[in-house]
Amino acid sequence: MENKSPYVLIGAAMILFVASLVGFVIWKLREGDQTSYAYYVILFSGDVQGLTIDSPVYYRGLRVGRVQDIELTSRRDVQRSTGRERLSEKIEVTVAVDSHIDIRERSYAVFEKPFIAGAAYIQIVGRLESDEIKPKKKLGEKPYPEIREGASFLQATSTTAQELLSKASVTVDRLNELLSEDNLTAFSDTMRNISTVTGGIAKQDPAIQSTLSELPVAIAEFRNTFTKLDRLSDTLGLMAMELGPQDEATRKALAGKERGELAKTISEAKVALANINGAANQVNKLLAGSRGPIQQFSETGLTELSLAIRELRELTANLNVIATKLERDPAGFVFSGKQGYTPK
Repeated sequence: MENKSPYVLIGAAMILFVASLVGFVIWKLREGDQTSYAYYVILFSGDVQGLTIDSPVYYRGLRVGRVQDIELTSRRDVQRSTGRERLSEKIEVTVAVDSHIDIRERSYAVFEKPFIAGAAYIQIVGRLESDEIKPKKKLGEKPYPEIREGASFLQATSTTAQELLSKASVTVDRLNELLSEDNLTAFSDTMRNISTVTGGIAKQDPAIQSTLSELPVAIAEFRNTFTKLDRLSDTLGLMAMELGPQDEATRKALAGKERGELAKTISEAKVALANINGAANQVNKLLAGSRGPIQQFSETGLTELSLAIRELRELTANLNVIATKLERDPAGFVFSGKQGYTPK
């Protein structure tokens, strides 16, 4: 019995498979993507190497869309430091995101690229603390809402590495300056001087020990002095409270304490001044009462007094003459003789 060839069955199977594949493709093309998308624009200032159309777009780790278009554009940005406008070149990426996903105002997008293998993608980071949701526009309804650019992990790592390398370079330069020959020579001289100073201190050890032994006595004297100063300040404070205006707190502080000598002296002086003031008032009253007689005396009594003084002067002159005669010739003056004085 001859074996039948399987070529007919194999050919029929291949024809059936190809027909099924063509039918699936035609059905898929007719069916299309039924997902409703909202379109957004992202402006990247850095490179987006590896990003292509239909690259995936993720929202918090879930795939929610794809890249619709990529093109190079330029725009004017205002610098924050100077306030001037600067023309910058950016990469404009249009993404299609599922319209059921709410993109909020403070959300941002980052470009991510795996280190070893895998396709580049865009990650949208949501910020739920913002209540305002970006508008959702369909394809062709330009301008699309913009999602701001954020720093990716790769960019942050690269920036940090560059900063670390720069700081390491500066540190190495400073270490080289620190370990220069001049600095090493100066350090050696400093250590030599320290050794000399410590040797001198070791030689003066007995004097240092003597000084340290006298230190407790000096500290005790300082304590006594500070105690006396404290007492003196308390005494001065009490004197100030006694002499100054006294309120309720001052009276409480002075309660039960004897008055100081200065306060007593000031009190006695106040009493003496009060007595002097009273005496002065009485003298003023006396002068006021005797003003009339004094005025009358000055008008009439002074004239009579001047006449009496003149007569007294004449009387004095006569007495001087009589005294002179008595001194020269007492007998002749008494008996009225004419013999006079005869010098021997």
